[in-house]
Amino acid sequence: MGIEEARRIIMEHFAGAARRFGLNELYGYIYGVLFLAKDPLSLGEVAEATGYSLSHVSTALKFMERVGLVVRLKKPGDRKVYYTVPKLLRDWRRATYYSSLLEDVRQTRMNLERALKELEGEDGEEAESIRKAIEFVMRKNALVERILAFLLEHDNEVVLERLLNCLESGGER
Repeated sequence: MGIEEARRIIMEHFAGAARRFGLNELYGYIYGVLFLAKDPLSLGEVAEATGYSLSHVSTALKFMERVGLVVRLKKPGDRKVYYTVPKLLRDWRRATYYSSLLEDVRQTRMNLERALKELEGEDGEEAESIRKAIEFVMRKNALVERILAFLLEHDNEVVLERLLNCLESGGER
């Protein structure tokens, strides 16, 4: 029972992570199946392993490929498409967590810009107060956007190691 329980724990972990990131748990189950697989799996194999229909799994795999959670492969002489996943958890986090956060930050920026545009031509204490609040949030939002973009472009472990070294040295480089 140890191997099956270990598999169940891993599958539930990825399904839970998908839910926490605001994704359908199917993405987590698919990732778990592919994470545990020794070799790339076909669409049919993934559907069978997860218990979901071919159409649900196909739709999920297309999304997962688009955001970098799965890699699509072709084997020479085989017409089937196969899927595998990056084995590093940082790649899972990068594709789901950082990308989702960055999208939220970009949406925030766009909405704040729209709100600021609506205040054009408005005078008075209330308009100025709202304008200052928006500008304050926009500055903070811009910093977060830069940090997330940096994390997406660089190896997380290197970035985090440098950040920790900087923090532990009292902020000096």
